[in-house]
Amino acid sequence: MADDRDDAIVKLTFTTWVYQLFAAGLVPDDPTVHERCGAVQIAADRTTGDAAGAALVERVGEILGNGSDPAAVMAAARHLYGDRVVSDLGAGDRDERTQRIRKYQFGRSIPWLARIWERREGTVRPSWLLVERVTDQVTAMDPNPWNDVDEERRIPVSDFHVLWELDGCTSVSL
Repeated sequence: MADDRDDAIVKLTFTTWVYQLFAAGLVPDDPTVHERCGAVQIAADRTTGDAAGAALVERVGEILGNGSDPAAVMAAARHLYGDRVVSDLGAGDRDERTQRIRKYQFGRSIPWLARIWERREGTVRPSWLLVERVTDQVTAMDPNPWNDVDEERRIPVSDFHVLWELDGCTSVSL
């Protein structure tokens, strides 16, 4: 199942989501997270930015705990955003889901989280994606923008649906 590396990736992905929401004007209820998002936003150089990003990941990791399962992610999201958090993007059949996602994307223009199952390092296991855009492909943002490795992904919509359905279409959005 999940190991320490998986938990670290979830923390980075979740933190990137929190920061992207902050950048879009959606303020988290936790004052420390709010402050640390602001520090990342105004960091003047690489050293300051890296330290601010690490501090933000640390605080969000405290809220998330050592869990990468949907219940832990949802609890952390609710801690930060309260009743604004929903998990309904995966309801219905594929056409209904795709329509709902595109409507969300058009109306909100903010990323959301989806958990899919995929083969990584020789095993099939769940991973969280930070979904940025859905057209004929699903564009998942780089889960760690604080490093120099570009990990943006593009997955055909039909493939995404299959991988997402394996997890019951788990989603977290505002």
